[in-house]
Amino acid sequence: MRRSSLEPVAWLPVACLLWASLLGASLLGAASCKSDKAEERCAPIHTIEVPADALSKELMASLGQAQNFHSKADVLIDNGELEQAAATLAMIFEIPFPKDAPEAEDVMADTRARLGKLDIELGKLDEGLALVDEGIATSTRPSFYLANLHTVRGQILQAKANAEAEAGGDPEAVKSARVEAIKALDQSIQINEALLNNAVP
Repeated sequence: MRRSSLEPVAWLPVACLLWASLLGASLLGAASCKSDKAEERCAPIHTIEVPADALSKELMASLGQAQNFHSKADVLIDNGELEQAAATLAMIFEIPFPKDAPEAEDVMADTRARLGKLDIELGKLDEGLALVDEGIATSTRPSFYLANLHTVRGQILQAKANAEAEAGGDPEAVKSARVEAIKALDQSIQINEALLNNAVP
């Protein structure tokens, strides 16, 4: 089955790369000083100074747990178990992130966007719209993840308009939903343009 919901994006690979680079550097001395003589041992060449703003073990564990739930959802989606996939993704909202970690907001927004896309396939358009709108309302800064929430909002509104049209509903309601979909997509475009132009931090 084609994987239709948004894949987890940049937050985890970047975090893992930073942590792996720090760990790898600390092990470099030990790895490079192996001797041909089994009885010989050598001390580490140097000690790595971990920067104060490096990702904590607690944050890495939280990010890793979110990735686990996304990966499990991937398997469930491939197996056609969309309801179970949605329930699995919803468990990410229960992960305890370190206080004030900006990555937490990104992960939650990413998860809401993916759930919103999944709700389109499940036909839960009102539920998906409410979930996405909550994510938009609680976002504290412009980001790709916020832009993506607006994108998914537009997609949900488009799906609502199409469903209304197919059911022979009120043409004005269909038109209104499509207008709102365009507004949501325009908002996403504006946020991404600002990010590309370095207009926001």
